[in-house]
Amino acid sequence: MRTVAVFTVLVLGSGACVAERERTPDASVSREENEAALLEVDYQAFDQTSGGGWRELSDRGEYVEAAELIDAYLEASDDLDAGQRVNLTFHAGQAYAFADSTELALHRFRAALVDTEPAGSPVRWNAYVRATIAFLENDRSMLTAMREEIAAGPDIQGVIPNLDIVDQLLAGLSGSYAEAYQPDAS
Repeated sequence: MRTVAVFTVLVLGSGACVAERERTPDASVSREENEAALLEVDYQAFDQTSGGGWRELSDRGEYVEAAELIDAYLEASDDLDAGQRVNLTFHAGQAYAFADSTELALHRFRAALVDTEPAGSPVRWNAYVRATIAFLENDRSMLTAMREEIAAGPDIQGVIPNLDIVDQLLAGLSGSYAEAYQPDAS
């Protein structure tokens, strides 16, 4: 998921300036109150903080709840830029995919494709999203083609963004998204 953050900053130039709405969930209040508080935090806290925002639910295996929270955040936040919306939409797709809600995941992933990907982008974002879609559709030829497009892209400090994940998706094509995306978690 770190590579998605790279996409936001490097491709669409977002992530550095976020609204100052810092509130963190409180263990002494109800889940509904915590989730309402999460809708008020800034983008960085909601999406880009390990163990924070929607990731807290996802880390507990509550993938549908995490995806629904992301969907609610998208609806409630009118100050998000295009890159932030793309990231959140993609993350909702991932959460639905982890929950084996394939149709909802596919819908979010298709919505996470960008119309114009900058030619000099260090991340082959659309190829990564299309590879993820191909995995969910069990389309080995498309997944392989997207893997090759990503592999031909530039590297960042010796690493080609998302190539390792797409290789895992290829290796785990017959299994679930969760098993392929996190093969060591099983």
